Amino acid sequence: LKLSDSSSPCWSTSMSYELTYFALPALAESSRLAFTLGGIAFKDNVVDGEAWGKLKGGPEHPLTSGGLPWLCVDGGKKYGQSAAVARYVGKIAKYEGKALYPEDPLAALEVDGAMDAVKDMFDSVSKTFAIQDAAEKIAARKKLLEEGQPVHTWLTRFSKMAEQSSSGY
Repeated sequence: LKLSDSSSPCWSTSMSYELTYFALPALAESSRLAFTLGGIAFKDNVVDGEAWGKLKGGPEHPLTSGGLPWLCVDGGKKYGQSAAVARYVGKIAKYEGKALYPEDPLAALEVDGAMDAVKDMFDSVSKTFAIQDAAEKIAARKKLLEEGQPVHTWLTRFSKMAEQSSSGY
């Protein structure tokens, strides 16, 4: 990013964005959705395992990340860490005139807590990715949705968060 003087923002909708991730609705999906909801054009650079093997650890690999997704801004520096990228996109994207990520520190704390909770829930699901047998994978994921199981517990908490939220976030 080129830093600007204090009278103008250091980002604009004229900047180019390239998000690199797999063809999965997983760690990059919140950024994809925020770009889309905010009407910000971006290149969704989808890579497969072979392409990732060639990119991983190479000179273009962001220092802040051991994996994907990456966000490349204006064809320059690449930034890693899915939550950091999602927060950035949430700060620049607007929906109905309102930023997707709050400026108020207390509201941001609430959003960050929810984002971290989603990651905790995803960690439970990600363990099922290695299961090769489709029927076994489906059964394992259905089990996570049963009462008292991690995904069910998190979804119940998310529902309560939404009911209690007065911030609009």
